[in-house]
Amino acid sequence: MDPALVASADRSQVKSIKLESVEVEVEEDSSEDILGLETDESYRLSIVVEESPNDPFQVDEKHCEQMPNYPSPLGAKGIIRAKSLYGALHGMETFSQLVTNNPQDGTKEIPHTPVLTRDRPLFQHRGLLLDSSKDYLSMASLYRTIDVMAMNKLNVLHWHVAGLQSFPIALDDQPGASTKSSKVAQGDDQSDAQPVIKRGLPLSQLASKGVYSRGMVYTKNDISELLDYAMNRGIRVIPEIDMPGDAWSWSCAFPEITVCLGGYPSYSRFSAEPPSGQLNPVVSKTYKVVQGVYDQVQPLFQDEYFHGGADEVNANCWNNTESVLQYTKSKDIPRTNEGFDRILDRFISRQHEMLRHGNRKPLMNHNLGTLRQNKDTAIQVWTSSQNIKKTIQKGYKAIAGSADYGCLDCGLGDWLGNWILGNSWCDPYKSWQKIYSFNPVSGLNPEEAKSVLGGEALLWSEQVDDTNLDAKLWPRASAAADVLWSGNSDDSKTRLWNGPDQKENSLRSNVALERIDEHRFRMLSEKINAESLQPLWCVRKPGH
Repeated sequence: MDPALVASADRSQVKSIKLESVEVEVEEDSSEDILGLETDESYRLSIVVEESPNDPFQVDEKHCEQMPNYPSPLGAKGIIRAKSLYGALHGMETFSQLVTNNPQDGTKEIPHTPVLTRDRPLFQHRGLLLDSSKDYLSMASLYRTIDVMAMNKLNVLHWHVAGLQSFPIALDDQPGASTKSSKVAQGDDQSDAQPVIKRGLPLSQLASKGVYSRGMVYTKNDISELLDYAMNRGIRVIPEIDMPGDAWSWSCAFPEITVCLGGYPSYSRFSAEPPSGQLNPVVSKTYKVVQGVYDQVQPLFQDEYFHGGADEVNANCWNNTESVLQYTKSKDIPRTNEGFDRILDRFISRQHEMLRHGNRKPLMNHNLGTLRQNKDTAIQVWTSSQNIKKTIQKGYKAIAGSADYGCLDCGLGDWLGNWILGNSWCDPYKSWQKIYSFNPVSGLNPEEAKSVLGGEALLWSEQVDDTNLDAKLWPRASAAADVLWSGNSDDSKTRLWNGPDQKENSLRSNVALERIDEHRFRMLSEKINAESLQPLWCVRKPGH
């Protein structure tokens, strides 16, 4: 925190104790080099004069406690104990946040010691959905965002990397295949048959033709280095390549597998935003191209999950596509929403088999009409929070990222020139207080709640690029991170607020405000342009 903002105090009676060392211990049998849903991220942090060797490490049910303060003439030491490397990383992050500047002489200090903290996350999946396909985000912005995610103990970057407006992943063309010609004249020697070169798919054109400029691409090396950087900071990266809807960018390289292409204003018949375009689900080449993309992208990402999209698929598009209508007629499929859901379900089933063949578990957007997939598929519920229960009752694991609470691009106004009302699709603006009040397991019984893997804050980039990314994310995403790690209520068995009808309003937002405000100044000190939450007078006089 900025030293000028630290409240002055009488330090004349405070005895200084030198911190001699900070020891980090990870259990010897910990072999979790790859972060996943089963990773134990708990840790214990102590800053004491001496520690009993008989005090075993375990995570208490109580989230955090502080030992009584007492003077000592001896040197102190810090000890971080963790079950895994990633728990140790969280412990070191907490230690760094305990260190403040002494406002009198500028030295570094840890006030209110000794300290004992036993800490663990409430949810295993604590994510940030970040879209870089609508507006391009530079590698520098992605690296910086990963750093701030680590500061906030978020552990999943859900990277919406390719979608409607651009396809910025630089792929290689498929190699051609050589076969002997079957057109040999009668009596000719078969050994004289000329080879025929069958050209592979020109997958490189997805990026060369489907991006905003040559410099706005992510190479395979870019992606591999980013993933290593993220994993070293305790962050998984789950990619999302949206399909079969939101696929205009694919048409730049493969127009023969895309339909309903249109810009402004014709897009509105077939798409939620311009330009319109979907993959054709009844053309065999569509699946060859998708498989070719997965063959190159899947090996880059090591997480067990791969997001397949299935967002905003427009039935009216396929209802106006001749080849799809011929297919529905041949298969006796009705031209209704239910009928087109069957076609979408067929596409998703084939897509998910490709992902499983690459040893990945499918993750897809919520769509109740097509929830007929294998139960290894996890569902991201970014629509109404009420759909979380419906998803779980169908037997699926869910990731809660409700637009009702966690969509950070809501309330910024519409970005089309003819919309004078200024509303966005998900008004109002989601304040940090609204985000902090979210309960991912609201309305679920204890057994159902076990199927919620965690949650995500969401930021689509229609109005976000390098210039304003930090302010749109932070510190509002910090509020989501706080809920997913610590909960938002002290009086609930789940550590989560049950809403205004709870017997006692135990939402601890007033306490959270001071903590998030202080954390904002930590982010500012790291050159992160986190937006202001309140007047500086309030920051300097908390509780007044």
